[in-house]
Amino acid sequence: KVHDLRAELTSEKKDPRHQRKKVAMKKVVANMTMGNDMSPLFQEVIACMGIPDLEVKKMVYLFLINYARARAEIANLAVNGFEDDVNDPNPLVRAMAIRTMGYIYVERVIESLIDPLRHCLRDRDPYVRKTAAMAVLKLSMFDRSLVEEERFLDMLKDLLADGNPSVVANAVAALTEISERSPHIKLKLNMKIANKLITALNECNEWGQIYILESLMYVVPQDSSDAETIMERIMPRLQHGNSGVVLVAIKVIAYMMNYVSQVDTLEPILRKLSPPL
Repeated sequence: KVHDLRAELTSEKKDPRHQRKKVAMKKVVANMTMGNDMSPLFQEVIACMGIPDLEVKKMVYLFLINYARARAEIANLAVNGFEDDVNDPNPLVRAMAIRTMGYIYVERVIESLIDPLRHCLRDRDPYVRKTAAMAVLKLSMFDRSLVEEERFLDMLKDLLADGNPSVVANAVAALTEISERSPHIKLKLNMKIANKLITALNECNEWGQIYILESLMYVVPQDSSDAETIMERIMPRLQHGNSGVVLVAIKVIAYMMNYVSQVDTLEPILRKLSPPL
């Protein structure tokens, strides 16, 4: 099987639309998912990184994610291809490249990831930015101190003010998880950021809303009015069709109630909490 697939991947027959390579890569991925070892084909597969076809690139990246951790030489050979792809005109290719690099915990790949990741966090395309935000989270699992040294946490915090709600949700998710995993990195959000996050809620999908609501647990209101403002603005989430959103909204409201000084203010809030509970 491996010999036949190698022949198909290295065939020099005219293939202007890369159909033969695409079919061969589909066979490689199919064998890989069935548990057959396709790693001997790594040189031939990496040679396909230069093919300007999105479907082929997806399959090459699947191959790399599957084998590169165990075989560092595969990852090292792919570095040049990654560097080309993170500068590709197509935002889908840039995003796939930065996501895949974040999955490969091999030193040379991680070293090559730093500068492209910095650029992708500021990319003009929101899909690339939101993908880069999660790549920071992946990088922190490999080397938390590197993420701090390269000031990626500050860049994630900047994304909290991004105009795209999906980018905001991913930045929040990454910051929250990094904070929960680290004994000395503590996420603190002020009211200005909290208001921006709540504004993004309406345009987020359900999971994005959950991430944003969870992040409000890191807001420390300066006075009773701050807490009341947050509760009032997230109260509509109690009517949401997703039970996960409702439960997190209840948790945030219960947390904010600790900062309300007037008991009379709490009574109407408690009445609104009763139906969803």
